[in-house]
Order: sequence, then C-alpha cells, then structure tokens
Amino acid sequence: MYIKKLSKNGQISLPVALKKTLSVKDGEYVYIYKEAGQLVISRHHEDDHLNKVIFRNGRLSIPMELRKMLKICPNSLLSLEAHSKKGSIIITNLDNIEVQSQLRIYP
Repeated sequence: MYIKKLSKNGQISLPVALKKTLSVKDGEYVYIYKEAGQLVISRHHEDDHLNKVIFRNGRLSIPMELRKMLKICPNSLLSLEAHSKKGSIIITNLDNIEVQSQLRIYP
C-alpha cells in the first residue's frame, strides 16, 4: 500500500510498482470509477461509458465529479493498492482515519 497526496489540480502520481501492475504506458487511457466508496483505476472495463483519463508523465487526473462524491480535496491523503488479479488500482480517501500520523507518505 502506498500513501499519496492529491495535488492542488486533482492529479496523483502512480508509483512504478503500481504502473507495472496496471501495465499502463504514457499516453494510454485508463478507466476511473467509484465502487463501494473507493476509486478504481483499470485498463479494461465492460462499460465503455465510464470516465476515462489519460495517463501522462506518471500521473493521472481524478475527475472533479469523482472527487466531490468521495470528498477528496487538495492535500487529501489517499491509499493506493494494487490488485493484480483484477488488473486495477484501488484508491481510498484516508482523511477520516485517525492513524494518519503512523502512515508513511510517498512523494
């Protein structure tokens, strides 16, 4: 698990290990959607009408409507976890968790 902060313009950078799990390359589009109170980033999805974002320079932008639904704001602490069986990354907002001081934040 990685702990990251959302930038002021709604972007998040993915660690190299998560990029490898997702098998995403610079310039490719990925799906990003809400599921069970979390964000999911995936290369493939059966619903082609979901939000898609372009992966550029190791970063992707989280759409405003998803940020509002999950109450993610600039400097929100986010947990990033890879799920290699699904080929996806799960993002959880940690703003309401009381153990933040014990977490290691990756730049």
